Amino acid sequence: MSLGRLTQQAPANWVTKVIGDVFTVVERPVKMDDETLYRRVTVKRRNGGIELRDIKRGAEIKVKNQFEIKAGDFLISERQIVHGACGIVPPELAGALVSNEYLVLEPREGIDASFFNYLFQLLKYAKLFLICSQGVDIEKFLFKPRDWLKKAVPAPPLPEQQKIAAILTVVDDKLDVIARQIEIALSLKRGLMQTLFSRGVGAQDADNRWVPHSEFKDSDGRRLPRAWEGGTLRAYVASLRSGVSVNAEDRPHGEGEIGVLKVSCVQGGSFLPSNHKTVVPDELTRAAESVQQGRIIISRANTPALVGESAYIHESWPDLFLPDKLWQTEPTDTPHSVRWLSFYLQSPFVRQEIRTAATGTSGSMKNISKAALLGIFMPVVPLAEQLRIAELLTAITLKIDALESKRELYQSVKRGLMQKLLTGEWRVKLGVDMAD
Repeated sequence: MSLGRLTQQAPANWVTKVIGDVFTVVERPVKMDDETLYRRVTVKRRNGGIELRDIKRGAEIKVKNQFEIKAGDFLISERQIVHGACGIVPPELAGALVSNEYLVLEPREGIDASFFNYLFQLLKYAKLFLICSQGVDIEKFLFKPRDWLKKAVPAPPLPEQQKIAAILTVVDDKLDVIARQIEIALSLKRGLMQTLFSRGVGAQDADNRWVPHSEFKDSDGRRLPRAWEGGTLRAYVASLRSGVSVNAEDRPHGEGEIGVLKVSCVQGGSFLPSNHKTVVPDELTRAAESVQQGRIIISRANTPALVGESAYIHESWPDLFLPDKLWQTEPTDTPHSVRWLSFYLQSPFVRQEIRTAATGTSGSMKNISKAALLGIFMPVVPLAEQLRIAELLTAITLKIDALESKRELYQSVKRGLMQKLLTGEWRVKLGVDMAD
């Protein structure tokens, strides 16, 4: 990729265009037929693209005001646009339908829709969607397209639009490949967990080779290796220690300050310490439970899908403390691998058991009691086998972590390129192959 010299101002040959002069609002109404199969799409938040929602017969579609979309259309979900729900219709979804809750825009002559799709992802121009919406609850904001279409945005000549869009598309394509690799690895990990926590890896023979279990038994409605015993989480966790609710500022802590974790610090089996708040000075003495190495942090209160999220702590964080909604395990004296236990708690079937055991009348928040969590079924597995299972799952986890780091790197590259290219601070050289 070749880029020209830096400049601090938008290039002279860039012009300001009203969005209504960039796109034309189009409606392609479809006369529904009860027996015909129709594809419907949805637009993902955070500029996640457009994907197939479902395929239904006309008789099954309750809202009859449906409109056809074409490849290259710029599609906006009017209900979700404040969350970045917009994108370009890909060729494979041409001919699909959307309801009148979507705004369909066709690029005018001399316009590259992909360039403007990227431009609207820059914070400055993404804010226009919010400015042109109104309401009290952000989830129910009403988008006003007429106001948005009157806003002005910068635009280079068409060849430059196309080159910038092509450069950013290369990065997006790489991100798509990484996302698929992550999904494959996650699927492998889920399958591996299912097998390892129900069939184990076996026992070592005289030559230290692992021989699979050949005999199984029923225990508490589960099929387990005969060498395992059935029990509960209490076999490995002596107590669950939590912090207290403290007043805190929503920012990372600095020197001489301490932080308190958010519930979001535990996500998808990972510990994300940067997701924390700073305890205000008057509350410093109330923070009591710091994050300790070799423990497991578990969310006792969260949304129905996320209650019971957990993560293994690789190192101590003496300046980070737990809130009242997160627990930290205190291990028993029974010899065991805490890493293995952490993987077990993250396995899909255990997560489902935790969600089932959680209580709450609100659809937005669930809680699980200490007694209910400690009573979750737990196989008592020989220590050597625990260590082997942890070793296998750690290997695939490290692979996923490496892919996630790679994705973060490319996302950072994309953000930097967007900021430079879409503002004209960096110029592209036309007629030069991006591989040069």
